[in-house]
Amino acid sequence: MMRYFILFPVLLCAACGSQKAVRPNAPTPLVAEAQTQTIHYQAGKNKRLTAVYNNSNSPLTVELRQGNTVETLQQIQSWAQGVEYGNATTRWHIQDSRATLKRKGSTTVYREVE
Repeated sequence: MMRYFILFPVLLCAACGSQKAVRPNAPTPLVAEAQTQTIHYQAGKNKRLTAVYNNSNSPLTVELRQGNTVETLQQIQSWAQGVEYGNATTRWHIQDSRATLKRKGSTTVYREVE
């Protein structure tokens, strides 16, 4: 008899744990598809940069790739319309389709390109 008291709550919880049991017509939740996103940027005619945003790290990171150089930055701040990444010498601030790179006293504004 005691065994039924233990078994009944377990079966009841198992039935309630399924999303389809509670809301049979509810859509299945989606898992984030892209763990990384690559965006190309350009400043002027000759300055090109590729940013690879890695959304699976904690904190989030971005790899800035220019020529043969790769620099990894960690997310420092985020706002409703922008994010800032950085390390000891570099800051990368993105907002909409524009990004600002601050490195060694120099500031460059980049725009997204396809």
